[in-house]
Formats: sequence, structure tokens, C-alpha cells
Amino acid sequence: MFDFRSLELVHWDYWQRFTLPMDANIITVVGPNGSGKTTLLDALRTLLTIDCAGNRDYKNYLRHNGRPYAWLRAVVGNPQGPTGSRPFFPLMDPLVTLAVRIQKKGGEWNRQYAVVAGDASIEQLEQRNDWLGLRDYRVRLEGAGLSQAIRRVLSLEQGATDKLCQLPPKALLDLVFDVFGDKAVLDDYQRARSDQHEAERELGLLGQQLAQLGLSLEQAEARARSYQEWQALKDERVQLESQTLPRIELAEQRSALLGGQAALVGLRRRHADAVEQLDQQHQAIARLDDDAAEAVASAQRAEQAHRAATEAFTAARVRFERNEVIVQQHAHLLQQVAADADADLGALARQLETDRERFAVVGQREYQVKHELAQLENERSAWQSGRRHTPEFETTFRRALEQAGIGHRMLSETVEVTDPQWQGAVEAVLAGSRHVVLLDDPSDQRRAYQLGEQHRYRHFVVADREKHVRPSRGSLLEVIAFDAPPPDWLVRQLDRIRRVDDVDEGSKLPRDQDWITPQGYFRERRGGRHMGVEDFYFGKAARELQLRRGEQRRQTLDDERRALRDERGALQQRIADAESRLKGIDSADQLAARAEEFALAAAQRRELENEGVQALAAHQSSDTALKVAREVMGGYDKQRVRIEAAIEQARRQVLDHERLLQQQRGERAQRIADYRRRRAGMPSQWRHPQALAELRERFESPQAVRREIDRLERRLADGHWQTDDTCLPLRDKLASDHDTLKHDLDARHRHLERGKQIIEDARGAYLNVLRATVRQYSRNLRFLAELAGIGVEVDQPEIANDDLALAQLGLSVRFEFDKKGWIGLDDGEASGGQQVMKSLLLLVALMRDEHRPGGFVFIDEPFAHLDIFNIDKVGAFLKQTRAQYVLTTPNTHNVNVFQPSELTLCTSKRRPGSPWAQPVAVLRRALGDIDAPPVVAKGGAKPVVTEA
Repeated sequence: MFDFRSLELVHWDYWQRFTLPMDANIITVVGPNGSGKTTLLDALRTLLTIDCAGNRDYKNYLRHNGRPYAWLRAVVGNPQGPTGSRPFFPLMDPLVTLAVRIQKKGGEWNRQYAVVAGDASIEQLEQRNDWLGLRDYRVRLEGAGLSQAIRRVLSLEQGATDKLCQLPPKALLDLVFDVFGDKAVLDDYQRARSDQHEAERELGLLGQQLAQLGLSLEQAEARARSYQEWQALKDERVQLESQTLPRIELAEQRSALLGGQAALVGLRRRHADAVEQLDQQHQAIARLDDDAAEAVASAQRAEQAHRAATEAFTAARVRFERNEVIVQQHAHLLQQVAADADADLGALARQLETDRERFAVVGQREYQVKHELAQLENERSAWQSGRRHTPEFETTFRRALEQAGIGHRMLSETVEVTDPQWQGAVEAVLAGSRHVVLLDDPSDQRRAYQLGEQHRYRHFVVADREKHVRPSRGSLLEVIAFDAPPPDWLVRQLDRIRRVDDVDEGSKLPRDQDWITPQGYFRERRGGRHMGVEDFYFGKAARELQLRRGEQRRQTLDDERRALRDERGALQQRIADAESRLKGIDSADQLAARAEEFALAAAQRRELENEGVQALAAHQSSDTALKVAREVMGGYDKQRVRIEAAIEQARRQVLDHERLLQQQRGERAQRIADYRRRRAGMPSQWRHPQALAELRERFESPQAVRREIDRLERRLADGHWQTDDTCLPLRDKLASDHDTLKHDLDARHRHLERGKQIIEDARGAYLNVLRATVRQYSRNLRFLAELAGIGVEVDQPEIANDDLALAQLGLSVRFEFDKKGWIGLDDGEASGGQQVMKSLLLLVALMRDEHRPGGFVFIDEPFAHLDIFNIDKVGAFLKQTRAQYVLTTPNTHNVNVFQPSELTLCTSKRRPGSPWAQPVAVLRRALGDIDAPPVVAKGGAKPVVTEA
């Protein structure tokens, strides 16, 4: 690492411009409080891009003098290391200039940095244009050894020297590794492990890509199989149409020709039989005509006798009926006279009025029952056909939708309850959705809404429907099957409700869970209530229940209708009797006036009755004779009709046979010609008799071949086939990509495992370097502590080749002051001076390394809280390191603070009225007096200035 040789400041705080030598290992900056000791250290920190002490930054120092620019320039060493490399490679000069130019531009301060070989002045630097930015400059300093850990040490402010001992063991060990250069190696190993994890993640992504590619390959193979099957079906259909069908038709023609000759011979024989049967029927009808003439004459005589008997019977019956009317009138008048003797006409009139009112009520009720029966019969017809009877408002609205050409279905038509136990619960939840309308096409939504507004349809018309219903386990949706997409809000509502056996089970569920029992007790966020319904409306169970209830209702109404009909008949009879009785008050007068008429009618009744009986007997006898004659004549007629039908049938058969003979002869000649023409266009192996016989065993007829072709065409039309032949090369491409990716993934897995093993082995070997670093730091601590008279114990950490173990490593250090017992780093038992001693030991041990000399440390007032003896101890072990130390101390300390110092920088306060502070005085120890304190002025207020 580099060290400082000189420092030049321009317009820094109240210093105008001066140059300080810094070519010493231990430099002490001394001065009263407020004289600029920390200001000088902050100048070095700003040059090294380190934060200033406290809450200050470089801008605080630039605003004091009012100048628009400032320079900080330092000449540092660029020594050659044991390996020949230099801190500021590729700069190979022994000295290097570090500079920062700070300018105010546009109201903002701008920093520009430079790293130049040799000792370059500010005037030379102003001529250059190769300035560095903050990030690039920090990279150059880190390459020269100014690590982040050393930055943190250099940024310790005044009074913070004791904070190193406050670090936890893990942070202390990280600091040790960082200063000794092992932290970067560990970070490299960790980055390698991170890269391996990233590689594993990438391999996982590649594995997912391989799985996705495998899935795509499976889909491509399915498409290829579909295409091949589609092509095979097409080829089979083409073969059936182009080869099998013509050959089977040829075989069918050949078979028909072979069997046609025998059929033609049989037809000739049947023609001869029909001609012979026709002659026999003509002879039979001639014989029947002779016998029928006698039967016709006999029937005419019987008809004349029957006509005379009928006229006599009719006359006798008329005379008897007229006489019987008079007898009945006489009897009725006698009954009315007997009834009128005891009748209360007022009561009879009131009863008549009551019966008439009741008759009207019964008639009205009978009409209502008949109308209800007719309506119930319509509903039963709908239920029996698998439909449900819908109310009028729903029928009207659906009719309007159909007239508008809007396809739709009712929600009740799409719901089926798969578990009968939960029918009641489903009905309870869906009771308000019985008349929901589902639109087939969402684009009809606006027109459907307009019709709903026009008809004042009070139920939902739904256009948004859920096509994929995935019920949760235990939900009410799980027991419902939809044969059409339901509304999405209904799916969410049903899926949110959990099925429970009883209220106790539901009470155990979370408070925000909706549930329902089989009896329809429903609990939601607002509370619980019973929602059960008496009638079912959804699914097969609802239709069966409605059919049963309709049958029971029909039986009840039918019984009521019969009772009403009987009651109406009885009332009608009572009303007629009452009206007759009220009108028959003069029945006795009529009996007296018609006494002779009634007596004559009674005397003639027996004689007229006998006359009627005799006329009836004669009529029945003539009727029987006429029937017999007609039956005989009818028998001849039937026989003639039968023979005539047989003649007509025989004549048609003869004509048909003649026509068929002529037709078959022509058809046979045509078939022979067609057969020869069809056979001539076929290869010989197609028309070979044995090949045709084998084909007939497979297909019975051309119709069977056509049915097979139709089946193939339906399968081709109904199936979802891949018809693009590019699916075959795509499948091959995906298969090749899948194999390549799988091979590459396997190779990467092998390389990753081999790399993990190599890194694991390399890190395991590097653990020896870490152990050596810890041992070196422990030796440094013990060496410096021995010089300071302090006991030190360092617990060697167990460094294992494990990520978790390395991440949890820590360095535990214990100290013993004045043989008073061991104390830890920051356990609260040490005094302020002891805290400072511990921190200085930890800090200086970091910088002491015989194999890596160099470096520098800023320690602001390291002798705070120290007595005279401890100041000597600190000076002693500071001189043992080969690093450069810049120390500050107020001039109120003991003169022993100057003991280790080779170069003393003396600061002073700005004089009143002066715009600039005095330059820093320089006091250099003379050679040969390294062990003697520097000479001071009388009174010890300020060292003697030997160089300025």
C-alpha cells in the first residue's frame, strides 16, 4: 500500500496555500482546540474520497474563505512489492501525485480527480484534461490498497478511537480478513457460489423449459397422430370409394345375374298360374248369379210384409202413448192435491229461493273446478314431457325474446342437483334466482335489457357467464351440475357457501365463512336464518315432486267436481218440484173438469196395451223374416264381391306378371350390358371370382360399403382433426430440440457439479490461508500487548469448509489489565482508557505486517483518556509497525505524546482581523535523536519550528 510524502493545500478552510512534508512514519499534529487539526485530517480524507469527521463535509471548509475553487495535492509513495508489482500499476514511478480540484459551477461544487506519475505541481495539473470521476478514482485507490475496511478506519472521528473494541466478533474478523486481503478472496468464493446458485436457478429454468418443451412435444405428437389418423381415414375413404365400392357393386351385379335366371323362370310359372285362376273365378261368378236371382225375389216379399207390420205397430204405439199421457197427468194431479193440503207455501218459496242461490253458487264453483282441472292438465302435460310449468310473466317475456331473435335459456333449465340430500339447501339459496334468464350471445345484452324494461321483468337477465366451473371441496357448488355456463356471480356465491351437517358443525367454522345445513338453515356475514322452501323448482327431483303434487291435486278436484255435479242435479230437481207445486194450486179443479177424460183413458189402457203387444209381435216376426232374407241376399252379395275381388286380383296379377316379365327381360339385358361394361374397366385381379367372394365376406352389399363411407365421413366431420401436414416436421423439430436441450442440460448439470466440487476443494485449501491470517493477527496482538504490558487471549475460530459456518465466523479477543482479570471486547467492564488501549491494539495489529509494509492510519487524539504510562506504551507499539500514522493531540497533553513522533505539525488559530490562518509549522526530529523527546519552547506551549 502507498504512504504520504507531502501534502499541498490551496484555499482549504482558512489556509491560503502551503505545502507540508509527510515523509515520516509517525506524524503528530499538535495545536490548541479549534486550530485545524481535524481540518487537516479532513483534507487528507477528502483527497482519499473518505467522509469527513462528524457531520461535516468538504463543502463546509470551502464556504469559509469565499473562494470559488480549492486544490488538494499529495505526493505518495509507489513502492515495489515482493512480487514486483506497484500499488498504482501501470504507473511504475516511485512517486505518484494524487490531486483533487474543487470548483464551483452553477452554484454547485464539482470535484475532479487526477492520478499522475511523479511529483506534478498544481500548475502542471491544470494543463491536463485527463481528469477522473469519483467512481474511477476510487477504483484506482482500491487497486492501490485503500480498501473499504481501511476507509472505515480512516473515517474514525475525534474521540472514536475506542470504537474498534465495540465491534462484534464477526465484524472484527471481517475487518481482519479485509485488511489482510482475504475478504476479497472470500467474496470471490461467495460470488462463485452465488454464480453456482444462479447457474442452478438457470438450470432449473432450463428444466422448466425442457418440461414445457416436452409438453409441447407431447402436444405436437398428439397433433401428428391426429393428422396421421385423419390422413388414414381419408385414404381409407378414398379406397372404399375408388376400389371397394366398384368391386362390391360388380360382385353384386354378378350375383344378381346368376340369381336372375331362376327368378325369371319362377315369374313365368306364376304368370301361368294367375291365368288359370282367373278363368276359374269367371266360372264361379256365373254360377253365383243364377242362385242370387231367387234370393232377391224372396227378399222383396219379406220386405213388403215387414213394411205393413211396422205401420200397424207404429199406429198402436201412438194411440197407447197418447192415452198414457192422460193417465200420468191424472196421477200427477192427484199427487199435487195431496201435497197441497199440508204445504206451507211461504216456506216452500223461501226454500226455492235458497235452492236457486245454492244452485248458482254450485254452478260457479263447478265452472272454477273445471277451469282449474284444465289448467292443471296443461301443467301435468308439461311435467310429464320433462318441462316445468312457467308463470305467465316469464312466458310472456320469453316469447318477446324469441320474437326478437335473442337466444336464451332459463337458469332453472340448466341446474341439476347431484345429491338429493342437499336439494332443499340448493332450493333455499336459489329461490330468488328461479326466473333468471341466461343469454346465449352476450352481444344481445342491450336489446334484452330494453325488452326487460319494456315488460318490467323483475328478474336478472345475465350475459356474463362462467364457462369453467371448478367447485371447491365441501362447497354447495360441488353438488350442482350445470348443462350450460351459469352466471359468474352465482358461481362465486355458491362456491363461497360451505355444506355442514348441522348447526354445531357450522359454528366451528371461521366467522367469515358462509355455511348451510341440509334443512336450509343459512349463515352469512349478517347472521343466520332459515331459508327452506316448501316447493322444489330445480332439477329432476323438482319435476317429480311437482308431478306427484299435481296428480294429488287433480284427484282432489275430480272428486269435488263429481260431488258438485250430484248436488247440482238434486238442486235442479228440488227447484222444478217447488216451482210445480207453487203453480199447482188449482189441481182439484182440473180433476173435476177432466173426470170423464181420465175415466175413458183408464178404461182403454188395457185394450190399447194388448193391441200394442200384438202389433209388436207381428212386427218382430216380420223383422226376423226380413233379416233372414237380407242375410241370404247379403251372403250372395258378399260372395260376389269376394269373387269379383278375386277376379280383379287375378287379372292384376296376370297384368303384373306380364309387365314384370317384359321389364325383367329388359332389365336383365341392361344388367348384362352394365356388368360387361363395368368389368371391362377393372384390372383382372379385381374381378377374379375368388377375390370378389372374399370381398363379399367382408361387405355384404354396396349399402354396407356406403354406410362405412358415411361413418368415415361423419367421423372426419365431427372430429377435431389436425389437417396441416406441417405438424409432422414441427414434431420432428421439437423432438430434436428436446433431445438437444436434454443433452445440453445433462452436460451442464455435470459441469456444475464438477465446478461445485472444484470450488469446494479450492475454498477448503484456502481455509489454511485464513487460519494463517488469524494466527498472524493473533501474534501481532500478543506482540503489541506484550509491549504495552497488557494480557491478550485470542480464541481461534473453527474455520470449516461450510457456508453457514463461514458466515457465522467471529474473532473473540479478551484483555487483562494490571492482572485484574480477563475482560471482553465490549462487555462494559473496561474504563475509558482501557477501551482506548484495546482499540489501539486492535487497530495497530491490523497495520503491523513484516511481509506487507506500508499503509497509513489517521488517529484523531489517540491519547485521550490515557495516563502518562499508557501514553508511553502506545508510543512504543506504534513504532513497532512499519505503517505511517498521522496522529493529533492538543497541546495540553504531557510531552511524552511526542516521544514516537518523527515529524510534528503545529497548527495555530487564525489571528483576529486576518483573512487567512497562518501556515502549519513543521518540526522534524533530528537524526540520531529518535529516542529523545523533541525540544520545546519555554513553558511548553509550542514546539520549536525547525522547518516551515
